[in-house]
Parts: sequence; C-alpha cells; structure tokens
Amino acid sequence: MSERADADASAVVLVVDDHPVVRRGLVALLQGLDWVARTVEADGFGTGLTAAAEHEPTLAVLDLGLPDGDGIDLTRRIKALLPQCRVLVLTMTSDGDSARAALAAGASGYLVKETDPDVVLGALRTVAQGGLVLGPHLAADSVLAEGPPGIPAPFHRLSPREVQLVKLVAAGHSNAQIARRMSLADKTVRNQVSAIFDKTGAADRVALALLARDTGLVD
Repeated sequence: MSERADADASAVVLVVDDHPVVRRGLVALLQGLDWVARTVEADGFGTGLTAAAEHEPTLAVLDLGLPDGDGIDLTRRIKALLPQCRVLVLTMTSDGDSARAALAAGASGYLVKETDPDVVLGALRTVAQGGLVLGPHLAADSVLAEGPPGIPAPFHRLSPREVQLVKLVAAGHSNAQIARRMSLADKTVRNQVSAIFDKTGAADRVALALLARDTGLVD
C-alpha cells in the first residue's frame, strides 16, 4: 500500500485492482491533483476491505474481477462500513447487467478500463462530488431504468440491506427499533439512512416513506 498527504486536498482515494500496472498507473494519475489528499492501494478483496476500515476513504475505485472475491460484493461491504464513501467501478466488463448490479450494490460510477485516462479522472471527481457516471459504452437510461427485478427507481440503486431499511422507515420504525431489528449499531443506521437520502433525493424520513409508497416499493 502507498499513501500521500496533501493538506490542501480533501479526498482519500482507495484503488483496488490486482494488476500492479493498472493500480499504480491510476495512483500516479491521482497523485498531485488538487482535490486528492491521499491515495491508498490494495490488490484484492481482503486487502481492499482492510484498507477501507483502516484509512476510511471518501472515494474507492474498484475492479470487478479480484483474485479473492467479487468487486460488487466489495462495493456492498465498503458501503455498509462507510456509507459516505463514493465508489466507482473500473473494469474490463462492459455489460449492462454488471453495471446494474454495481449500482444496486451502491456504486456511483461504472467505466471500462479502455476509457481515456482524462475521462476516468473527470469521472472520479464527479463521483467524489456526489454525481453519477456511466461510461459511453452503456445506455445510461436503460441501465438506470431497468434495475434489479421488482425494485423501482430510484430504489434500484440501493443494496438489499438498504432496501430493507427503507421498508422499515416507511413502516414507521425509529432508528433505534431498526438497529435492534437488523442487529446494527444506532450510528450505522443513522449513517445508512443519510446515505439513502443522498441516493434517492428524499429530504427526510417522511419524504422517503412517501416515495417508497408512491413508487410501489411498499404498500
């Protein structure tokens, strides 16, 4: 792993890829940018999750094909651990199903590795600032519209646990009640509810419950 400090920047970027040339090349591109404070490297699922817990990145760049696990599952695990961390998937896989699965797991961006480096850097900054990025090889409207079966937009971008949490909020449960029901810490529930507000655009719990009802997620 490698790190770099920059007092004038804010983003801590975790790069997870098992190919050293790709990983170190991306780190080299990120270092020196005015919005990047530190970079952290990991070469697999396990090291990536450990690095996320240790360094608390605000942005993670993940490959899907890792030697000891799946990048979509790693996205889900990082988002559960650090709800405010933004994730961009950078991979060789260009199919819509993988992109939809990544978005459902909590990713905010999906690009293929053949993308121009300047476009990748621009996408990373967009994702870090709260935006959503899909590569030009994907039909953005269809990827976002289809989503996982049975989960209406905008909830198709949530992980299964986040969808469960939304349903409990819509049923009127408090954070403390949800924490007990889902065996989570109160703080974790608060953080995940906040992340769900960001992903769905709901201003508060009432708006979230109404959105879940109006889209058919709950009765």
